[in-house]
This record gives sequence, C-alpha cells and structure tokens, in this order.
Amino acid sequence: MDSSNRVGSISVTLLGTGTPIPDRDRHGPSQLIKIARDLVLVDCGPGTLHRLLEAESNVSAISHVLLTHLHSDHVSGLADLLWAGWVGRWWTTPPVFVGPPGTEEFIKRLLYAFEEDIRLRTEEGSVTIAGLHPSIHEIEDGWTKTFHEWSVKGFRVDHYPVKHAFGYRFEHDKNVVVISGDTCICENLQMHAQDADIFVCEVVWAEGIKRAIETSHGPDKARWERILRYHMSSLEVGKVAANARVKHLVLSHLMLMNGSPADLLVDVRSSFDGKLTVGEDLAKFSTKAE
Repeated sequence: MDSSNRVGSISVTLLGTGTPIPDRDRHGPSQLIKIARDLVLVDCGPGTLHRLLEAESNVSAISHVLLTHLHSDHVSGLADLLWAGWVGRWWTTPPVFVGPPGTEEFIKRLLYAFEEDIRLRTEEGSVTIAGLHPSIHEIEDGWTKTFHEWSVKGFRVDHYPVKHAFGYRFEHDKNVVVISGDTCICENLQMHAQDADIFVCEVVWAEGIKRAIETSHGPDKARWERILRYHMSSLEVGKVAANARVKHLVLSHLMLMNGSPADLLVDVRSSFDGKLTVGEDLAKFSTKAE
C-alpha cells in the first residue's frame, strides 16, 4: 500500500535523543506517538515535559505512558510530568502507565519521596491524590493492547543486566512504528521490527566506543565494555534495519563517543540503503508521505 494513500498514519516526535550525560541540545530519551485520536508517550527522560511544551503538544491529552525500562535516563522526567499535570489540574486522573515489572514499586516510591508535598497540597483542598496516582500495568513479552483503531505490542529486548527491558510496536491501518528501547542485537527485536514504516533505534558509534575501550583501564575499561555489550553499535543497527526491511530508520539515544552524526551515517550506510535519519530533539516524522 502506498504510504501517500494511508489514512491511518502515525506520527512520531522525538522529544529527547540523548543519554544519561546532560546535553543542552539533546534531552533524555522520550518519544511522543500520535496515533488515531490518541497521544502516547514512550519513556520520559529528563527534560521531557519542557520538550512537550516546545513541541506545542496537548500534554493533557496523553492517554498512556509506556516505559521501556527503568534506567534513570528513561524515567527521571516522570516526576515533572505527573506533578505538573496534578498541580495544574491538566487531568482528572493521570495517564495510564505501562512498563516492566518494578514499575508499580517505582511509582510507589516516587510518591513516597514527595510525601510532604502531597500532604501539603491535598490539605489545601484544591487537588486530591486521585489526580496524581496513575493506573499501572506491568507487562511481559508479547503484551498487546488493542484500541478501537490501533494496537500496541510490547516485546522483550536484550539490555542485560537489566532484567526487564522492552521495545514497542504500534500498528494502525497497516502503518507500523517500532521503538527499540535500549538493547543489543537480539532475535526478538529483529522479528518485531519487520516491515516497520518508521523504526526508532538507539545507537552507539562503533569506532568511538572501541577507542574508549582500548585507551581505558580498570573500572573505566570495564564500564565501556559493558556499555557496548548492552547497546547497539552503529555497525549493527543498519543490519537489523536491512534484515527487517525497514522503510525509514531513525537513530536516537545517540551515544556519539566524540564522533558526529556523519560518522553514524557512514557506518549504518554500510549495510542499510533505505531512508535514514539521525534524530534531533523535536524532530517529527510520519508514516504518511509528506
């Protein structure tokens, strides 16, 4: 089906394309999915709320927040989002949270950390705890939620030693968007990325991390080796996209390692000849041809 004729297009806005290291141009990992009548947030790294405002998104319309895993750079923006929606009364009840095992305990502890703030604000009487505490669904591999016009599937990826890490596949009227989450190459990712119109995938520059490993010692060397084991190198991403027949590969969660976007492009182009974009914060893409 030609993409220009698709009435059920899906749009993706990259709210954050960065890493745990603060960067003025690249905030923490987060993607906003507009699908049918719904807005879905995938991950909520630092700076997500402000990027949502910069993108002129209707934050109060977000129906679901999907978490790939519980690394801090993917979830530390949740307090901003929840409390702004609560104090600003953007919603009666917050978005539904979907995430790996441990998500419910994480939110429980987050609320506990702000216990004094919650007490003071609820005693004032302008807000209630119901407006702050989201409904939470912890998922396993193959979790699927079907809405009136679209569906989303969570699939397990390999981000070991993270025990529970997921990617998400969105489908709407033959349009497909896949978010890799943090992962190394694995069969489940390859399978679920098949025929994606847009595949948003994390990446680390292969040569940069190789140099870091070669020039480091002790704990630093072990750290770089570990990062390479559970992330996707720029020489691997293109192979996954090519094997999955991806139409548009969008690179995000960019670990540039003193390299540049051009370095990533050279590596990925060695195995992938489809549409390719190095993502930037606030970049927007659609499965429908412009």
